[in-house]
Amino acid sequence: MCTAATYKTKDFYFGRTLDYEFSYGDQIVITPRNYSFHFRHVGDMKNHYAIIGMAHVAEDYPLYYDAMNEKGVAMAGLNFVGNAVYSEVQPDVENIAQFEFIPWILSLCASLAEVRKL
Repeated sequence: MCTAATYKTKDFYFGRTLDYEFSYGDQIVITPRNYSFHFRHVGDMKNHYAIIGMAHVAEDYPLYYDAMNEKGVAMAGLNFVGNAVYSEVQPDVENIAQFEFIPWILSLCASLAEVRKL
């Protein structure tokens, strides 16, 4: 099970664990501004904020565990093995795959208010 923690004083500190017995090849990954993301059901995104975080890269796509964008918005994907539920693609909504969620949010949002709206 993964654990995340934040500590906010005059600054903001964020940390998390990836509690596995082995590495998935995770590394620090920087996605530059305007790297072309291909999302399965919402198309390509060519204009977005830069992102840095821990990820495994598969077929030139960063599978972020946690990351922060250049505006300071940060998030982590916590893994609870055996508890995921995946819905069918629905019309008239943004259908974002689980592995696309962190890049999608961090590409588009410059504040928590924007995250909540999205």
